[in-house]
Amino acid sequence: MKLTNDQELVCGINAINEIISIRPGSVKTIFTQDSKRKKRIEELERLAKKNGIEVIVQSPSFFKKNFLEMNHQGVAIICNKRLEENESFLETIIEGDSLLLLILEHITDPHNVGACIRSAAAAGVDAVIVPKDRACHLTPTVRKISSGGSELIPFIVVTNIVRTINKLKSSGVTIYGSDMNASKSHNEISYSDKSALIIGSEDKGLKRLTQENCDEVIKVKMPGRIESLNASVSAGIMLFQMVSQKQTPE
Repeated sequence: MKLTNDQELVCGINAINEIISIRPGSVKTIFTQDSKRKKRIEELERLAKKNGIEVIVQSPSFFKKNFLEMNHQGVAIICNKRLEENESFLETIIEGDSLLLLILEHITDPHNVGACIRSAAAAGVDAVIVPKDRACHLTPTVRKISSGGSELIPFIVVTNIVRTINKLKSSGVTIYGSDMNASKSHNEISYSDKSALIIGSEDKGLKRLTQENCDEVIKVKMPGRIESLNASVSAGIMLFQMVSQKQTPE
């Protein structure tokens, strides 16, 4: 299958539903598998036809070829690539009285990034920030794993994480870094109304300079025997603690 440089294949019921619902004009074609006539897929076909999107029924071999080892759920689309925002986009969101950001520092596994975005969307995060280099961006796998979350949150790519941190701090944003060796637990902090949480890479965690520029370094309190958590699990736990605290009257 031939795609243009600005197109991609995305699979998965939830991701496709969000893309068609939010950006129907970005979708060219929807493919459904002839052996998987599920109610939700039929609903997607109706939604696609309502928005003037071409519907093509494909064989299982099509999905096996294009989505090897992925749970495609029998549906895929050709759509325009989701645009990533640049650093200037921060100017439009950091001036308010309330802000919650998730910064992913050099996370390279698309499944981790997708899961982080999904948690961020569920927590109502205002934007996800990643570095330009040595990091996974908005790939089709990320969009699939995020279950539509990637369509709901601005995804900002910056040149330098530390410089971005200092820019945020100058605008009144408190920076919280996640590190398993931190002395304070995530539920011992009084979070600021304008907050950013930084999750480090899968293998090395936060870079030293990044950690030094955080206002607070925290860890997930774990009473069990496991010493560390997956990046996306840590992100979800900490984000919901931050949201829960904001929603609790003083």
